[in-house]
Parts: sequence; structure tokens; C-alpha cells
Amino acid sequence: MRKLILATILLSTFFISCSRQVVKMNFIKEKDRDFEQILALAKQQNKMVFVDVYTTWCGPCKWMDENVFSDARVAEKFNKKFINYKIDGESFEGVNVVIKYSVGAYPTYIFVKPDGTPLHRIEGMMGVEGLIQEADFAANLLRKQ
Repeated sequence: MRKLILATILLSTFFISCSRQVVKMNFIKEKDRDFEQILALAKQQNKMVFVDVYTTWCGPCKWMDENVFSDARVAEKFNKKFINYKIDGESFEGVNVVIKYSVGAYPTYIFVKPDGTPLHRIEGMMGVEGLIQEADFAANLLRKQ
């Protein structure tokens, strides 16, 4: 009887874990679209742009990818409310964004209105709850304008 109960619990756990849908943040990358195309898309969809300015050597940038942008709550909020754009601050296109928005540290996250006006920015690592709060703050700033 114990073996049957144990087998049922293990199988239930297995099926529940397999049935969970993996949700991740949908980033458009600079190789797919340039920043002007992202702004046009934001205007078309009437959404703000969330810009992740990173570098390939940045440890905190990698940590955010693995621990925050992979979180289902972050993915749901950002995929619904923003056009998410990931750009290497040292690439040709990235340097233009770095200059335009005065990026001096990595990672830098910029919430940009569809017309290209920066609305809110964050530098450095943060946890899931912190990033969700920053997204809500940026959305509220936009509503007040």
C-alpha cells in the first residue's frame, strides 16, 4: 500500500511539473530590429518600450537574465505591457542608444515612451519584486502625463 501511495505522489508531482507552461520574457534583439523599428512598433501597439542595455561581459546582466527575466511574473507583466528590447551597449546600434540615453553603467534599464522620450531608468541588479514595482512606477508616470 505504501508503494502505491508513493508511486501516486511521484507520478502526480511529475505530471504537475511537466504541465507547467514555461513563460519567459519576450525580448526583441537588436539583430532582429533596430531601435527606430522598435519605436514604430511601440507606437503601433500603443505600448512603452522597456530597453535592457547590457554587455556580454557583465555579470549582473547575466544574473538578471537567469534570475529575474526568466520569472513568470516578470514575463507576464512585461510581455503584456511593454515592447521589450535587449541591446548590447557595445554594438554599433547599442552605442547609439548608449549615447542617446547617457548610459554609463550596465545593466541599465530604460522605460521609453513610443516617441523615444525616456520616462524612467534603473541601473544595476534587482530582484523580481523590485523590477515589477519599477514597471508599475513607469506605467503610472505615463498615465499621469
